[in-house]
Amino acid sequence: MLKEIRWGILGAGRIANDFCTAINFTEGSTVYAVASRSEESGKAFAVKHKATVYYDNYLSLVNDANVDVIYIATPHPFHFEQAKFCLNHNKPVLCEKPICMNHQQVLELVELATKNKLFIMEAMWTSCMPFMNSIKEIINAGIIGELQYLHSSLCFTAPHNYEDRLYNKALGGGSVLDVGVYVLSFATNILGTPSGMKSLVTMASTGVDASANIILQYPNGVTAHLLSSIAITTPQECSIVGTKGRIYVKEPMYKATEFTLSLHNGETKTYLYPHLCNGFEYEIKEVVNCIHHGFLQSEKVPHTQSLIVSKLMDEILHDAGIDYGI
Repeated sequence: MLKEIRWGILGAGRIANDFCTAINFTEGSTVYAVASRSEESGKAFAVKHKATVYYDNYLSLVNDANVDVIYIATPHPFHFEQAKFCLNHNKPVLCEKPICMNHQQVLELVELATKNKLFIMEAMWTSCMPFMNSIKEIINAGIIGELQYLHSSLCFTAPHNYEDRLYNKALGGGSVLDVGVYVLSFATNILGTPSGMKSLVTMASTGVDASANIILQYPNGVTAHLLSSIAITTPQECSIVGTKGRIYVKEPMYKATEFTLSLHNGETKTYLYPHLCNGFEYEIKEVVNCIHHGFLQSEKVPHTQSLIVSKLMDEILHDAGIDYGI
């Protein structure tokens, strides 16, 4: 019987709550410890999710010998230093998206994890969901023919609270790092490394990107058009077009439970993949599988995906005059 994986949770915010709900749902995993900057919030979180221990500092968490893997659920400007801290204390890491603020930071974490022979993965839950596996199987089987075009949009209208994280440059605000990471990861998962990119960014008054139109070109002639925004609302969907048909992923594309295959010969088929819990269970299972097998990275969210996406985000932000330590 495989050992139960004991999770350490670094950060006790909203996304950590959802994640821990899925841990307790998933066989073979348990919420063992949580670390929060506030003892009060850490204790409340531990009680809610039945954690064995709670800490008011991160050092105690990484020094706890019972913790098998740490999930970093803090805002992304803190990811790099916290992930490095965990790796330097011999702890495998699952880090929320975006894993870092820029490409160089991602590269440094990958190199450190490889050197220390530790697992690290960006928490791109979309890549671990069943609908993504099914889409890739359809594409690889040639059912929609040769790929020609991909479109993905993830836009919503955030409240114009300029002190909030989304509009605050000091907190890594803007659409590219918040939701652009999803559409860029989706395209990279399907199409790989682009050979060229053009982007057009609309700026907010606070110095972050409000919206980004992104066009990617690939060596085989395939193009992708991606849209991210915190200032406008669009359908959060995706289409993948081939010479024999297309795949349409219904919204919300980043945690889809349904897509439709439509062929040029008139055949259509709808695929349904309802979540067993809240969607986080799939990446939890992926991490557990990797740890049990001694893998240093996931095939579903490989290091190359995080490196490609972070480099693209660097270029988009740099071209818009936004510098996050690039």
